[in-house]
Amino acid sequence: MKKTIMKGTHWIRLVLCGFVAGVVWHLVSVVLVFILAPDFVASVQRSAPHPSLGGGFFFAVDLAMGIWAVWLYSAIVPRYGARPTTVAIVGVAWWSLKTLQSAKWAGLGFVALGPALLPLGVATLATAVLASAVGAWLYRKLSESSAERVAAT
Repeated sequence: MKKTIMKGTHWIRLVLCGFVAGVVWHLVSVVLVFILAPDFVASVQRSAPHPSLGGGFFFAVDLAMGIWAVWLYSAIVPRYGARPTTVAIVGVAWWSLKTLQSAKWAGLGFVALGPALLPLGVATLATAVLASAVGAWLYRKLSESSAERVAAT
């Protein structure tokens, strides 16, 4: 008898929905950073001791975070239910990890903690919740359509 890993989780669906959430995060956050904190980007680029890995690297990291967020959603839905509060928990978790990681840049002295970072923090919180909501909605919709197909057979 085979053991199942995370019974009930459909990994292909999870990865695809996470990909969508990651794309939403990436697109909105890039726009927000360049609008609300252009000095932040310039400061990081000026003080970087090594060449930048480029936008593709950041895009890949954002996709991985989107997949993680949808995985987290799928993992906590059985306990908290498929409610907006659950999506908000996932969004805040995602935002917390990204914000703490970004805070290291200030701690290492690469960027100054300026007045632009507070609005950016609030805007990225909203973005993380939005991206989580998109990924969770798509995951639920695909799960429902899959369940309907199984029930019809």
